Amino acid sequence: MNRKEHDDLIYRIMNDPERVGMIIQSAINDALLMHKIAGNPVCGIKNGKVYWVQPEDIVIKEIKPNH
Repeated sequence: MNRKEHDDLIYRIMNDPERVGMIIQSAINDALLMHKIAGNPVCGIKNGKVYWVQPEDIVIKEIKPNH
């Protein structure tokens, strides 16, 4: 892939909000799964308050395209 093709691909990806959202959710899922496997809690926010989510309570969201 040459530089122009690479730049065009990045431009198309960055201008597709659904795809960007799926990429971000995938990265979040990877991080959550690593914490869950390692037995480490993560922080959450609910009603404006920070709390710890224990590894056994970490939920990994399914990623579904909207189309």
